[in-house]
Amino acid sequence: MSTNSVKICVVGPREGGKTLLCKLLAGTLPEHDRGYHPTKGLRIQEVERIGPGGIAVNVQLRDCSGDFDAYATCFPAMALDMDGLIVVYDPDEEGKEAELERWHESFSTVEGVRLDSKQVLVVGIHRGRGGEGAPPKFPITGKLTKLPNAVVEVSGDDVAGSARRVGVEVDRCVQHVVTKKRELEENKFLG
Repeated sequence: MSTNSVKICVVGPREGGKTLLCKLLAGTLPEHDRGYHPTKGLRIQEVERIGPGGIAVNVQLRDCSGDFDAYATCFPAMALDMDGLIVVYDPDEEGKEAELERWHESFSTVEGVRLDSKQVLVVGIHRGRGGEGAPPKFPITGKLTKLPNAVVEVSGDDVAGSARRVGVEVDRCVQHVVTKKRELEENKFLG
C-alpha cells in the first residue's frame, strides 16, 4: 500500500474545538482531562487516514493557535506547503461568521497556496452544552456556507463515536486533497 502525505491547517477562534478535533482523529484525547489548554503558536498532530482507492494517507494536522492577533504574522509560515484547510468553530457561540471568514481568508490567500473549495472544510464542534441531544444554536451562515461544512456532535461519554463522526467529515476533505495534490503533480509533467 503506497502512502501519501498531506498537510492540513486547522484554524479558527479560541475555544472552537481545533485541538479537540485533532486529538479525536489521533485517538489521543484523554478520558478525564478535557479542560481547555490553549494552543500557543502551532501544534502538529500526525494521523493516518484512508485516502482514495484505499491508500494510507499520512495527514499532518497543523493545529494553529486561536489567538489571531498574536500569530497573524506567522500564518504564512504555518501555511507553508499546506494542502488543505479545516476551519473549526463552536456552533453554540453566536456571531462568529465574520471571524471565521477572517480565518479562512488569512490562510487561503497566503502566497503560493491554491486551494479549491473542496480542499477546505468548515466544522462545527457541537459539545451539546444545551443538554443531551440539544441541537446547536447557531449554524454557520454567510460566505462559508458555500464550502463543505458539517456540525459534528462530540459527546464526552462516547469518545470513539465522536472520533468516527469527526473522521467521516475529515476523510472527505482528505480524499479530495489527495486527489487534487496528485493531479497537480501529474500536471507538472505535462507542461
